[in-house]
Amino acid sequence: MTQIYDLIQSIQPTQASSKNETSSTNKIADKGDVSFGDTMSDFLEAVNSNSKKAASQVTDVVQGRSDNLAQAMMSMEESKLSFQLMIEIRTKLLDSYKEISRMQV
Repeated sequence: MTQIYDLIQSIQPTQASSKNETSSTNKIADKGDVSFGDTMSDFLEAVNSNSKKAASQVTDVVQGRSDNLAQAMMSMEESKLSFQLMIEIRTKLLDSYKEISRMQV
């Protein structure tokens, strides 16, 4: 989930103090020029990773290799939330595309 949070923070413009602006600018500068496609690809990989991790933990609990049911449930919830975020982002992107395609030039 922290991977997704980091990606979201890199996308959102900072409106906080100048200290946050410089740290955000340094993060972007360290990464170089990151395209929107690369950011979305990283986000999708993070969602997929969360899903695989949750599935693995649930399998371990079901097969008796782990007794940590609480951790498995938290991983499932994180996976669910990251997937819902991905769907919302997809919906917003499609809406934006439709709006742009309706514009008259």
